Amino acid sequence: MAKYNYEAERKPFQITKTQKAGIIGAVVFILFLCMIPSLFERVGKEQITARQAPVSGQMSYWTTPGVKGQWCGTVTRYYKTQQLWFGSDDDKGKQMGEPIPVIFNDASDGLIYGSLRVKLPTDEQHLDRIQTDYNGMDRLMNDLVKQTVVKVIYASGPLMSAFESYAEKKNNLIEYITDQLTYGVYKTTVRQVESTDPITGEVKMVKVATLIEDENAPGGYQRSESSPFAWYGIETGQVAVSRIDYSNQVKQQIAKQQEANMAIQTAKAEAAAAQQNAIKAEEEGKAVAMQAKWAQEKEKAVAVTKAEQERETARLAAEKAEFDKKRIIAEGEAEAAANRAKVAAGLTPQEKAEWDYKTSVGKAEALAKTEWPKVVFMGGQGGNTAMDVIALKQMMELVDKVK
Repeated sequence: MAKYNYEAERKPFQITKTQKAGIIGAVVFILFLCMIPSLFERVGKEQITARQAPVSGQMSYWTTPGVKGQWCGTVTRYYKTQQLWFGSDDDKGKQMGEPIPVIFNDASDGLIYGSLRVKLPTDEQHLDRIQTDYNGMDRLMNDLVKQTVVKVIYASGPLMSAFESYAEKKNNLIEYITDQLTYGVYKTTVRQVESTDPITGEVKMVKVATLIEDENAPGGYQRSESSPFAWYGIETGQVAVSRIDYSNQVKQQIAKQQEANMAIQTAKAEAAAAQQNAIKAEEEGKAVAMQAKWAQEKEKAVAVTKAEQERETARLAAEKAEFDKKRIIAEGEAEAAANRAKVAAGLTPQEKAEWDYKTSVGKAEALAKTEWPKVVFMGGQGGNTAMDVIALKQMMELVDKVK
């Protein structure tokens, strides 16, 4: 039986030019599809994008929104603003980050909860520094921003006691943090001062860290180091301290200090109230005395006025009597002169006698109708005087002469 020749049946595999072109086209198309995401980059309004060219390695930074040509370069994305949370709750009530520990100048400790917003620069120089040193938003926030905030808060603690951070210097703590983030950590000096324990009243010497003023230094205070935020062009936004969580021992001490302060304030308020009551009583007494004085003055004024009125009435009555007296005398003299003229003119004895009769009767009636003062007031006192008697005597003589 003859042997079958398989070699003769085997034919070589050959690819035509059309097949080659199709394969190459398919490969190119697949590569193009894979490269599409790295050909273009969409930059959001809130983003900053750093691009590194694939061959030259040259860096470019996009800070405006829109579609940019990536051309297979490597991109790193940043956000123009970012919030750092250290233990505070977000809008949904979820705790974000870990609180930052702090130690105060009275050796009390606590945990600070809050947040900080930072704003990244948009100029190429500062962006290049950030990209070179941190190469990403997460590393920037964790390795730079958070560590700087921790250092600043730790440096701010010795500037106050735990009770001061709880009460009167709570706002100062935020100012210290913001100022050091902007200009650098303070350079401080330690000095001993007398301090009175508000609970026991004991006076003791304590060490207090104080700032060193320098008008030529940033912010007016000497710095132990410059702020890394300034080197990278990062701006500090709003610093918020939501709360400070003290240890149980510190909380008890703060509660006792509050009670002591409340007792002091209550004592001051009571003393002030007592003083006000004393002043009020004194003023009320003065008012009563003044009212009594004015009442006496009023009575005196009424009495004086009444006496003056009586004296004036008496004076007017005396003047009227004097006037009436002179008037009657004048009338009598005039009538007597007229009678004498008539007699001289040659009246008969009967006419003269009738005339004399009528004249005497008329004067008597006139004198009878005349009111003479029965009482004369002298200086406000009543009574008959010798002058009244003399005046009456003169009137009687006048009547006799007229007859």
